[in-house]
Amino acid sequence: MARSVWKGPFADPLVPFKGATVLGTRRSMILPEWVGTTIAVHNGKSYLGVTVGEEMIGHRLGEFAPTRQPTIHKAVLARNKAAAAAAAAARRRKAAS
Repeated sequence: MARSVWKGPFADPLVPFKGATVLGTRRSMILPEWVGTTIAVHNGKSYLGVTVGEEMIGHRLGEFAPTRQPTIHKAVLARNKAAAAAAAAARRRKAAS
């Protein structure tokens, strides 16, 4: 359920963090004043730097700091590597002829 319009956007105050970046919470909505700043957002393991752009206004900071790594299966990785090697060999043969 969306936040009521009369309450306005929710944003925790930004806290200074390691030099030029500031620390923000995942639940904070991105405000127009933050455009151009780099905000450190925790993904559950470490802090990721998120540089705020114009198109990000109105979204949550947590949307830009993924918490899960994509699963790469060994069989798919081997198949992709074999396909890349075959394509490179074909390019070499074509260039040689």
